[in-house]
Amino acid sequence: MSKWLKWKVWNDQLSLLVILLIPSLWVANHWLILPGEVIGATIVAWTLVLQYYFRRSPPDIPPTP
Repeated sequence: MSKWLKWKVWNDQLSLLVILLIPSLWVANHWLILPGEVIGATIVAWTLVLQYYFRRSPPDIPPTP
């Protein structure tokens, strides 16, 4: 993985996959014609992952000299 992302746990990689996969399902919905319940569930999952990662406290960054 890239050094600038500094992923320490597998959950970060999985959440990025979910955040990228769900909007692609929304775009592909024109061809797949998913039921409304599936679209609703993806909206809920997408917002929950986003809320979790934006509410996390930032890591301790040491002061630069």
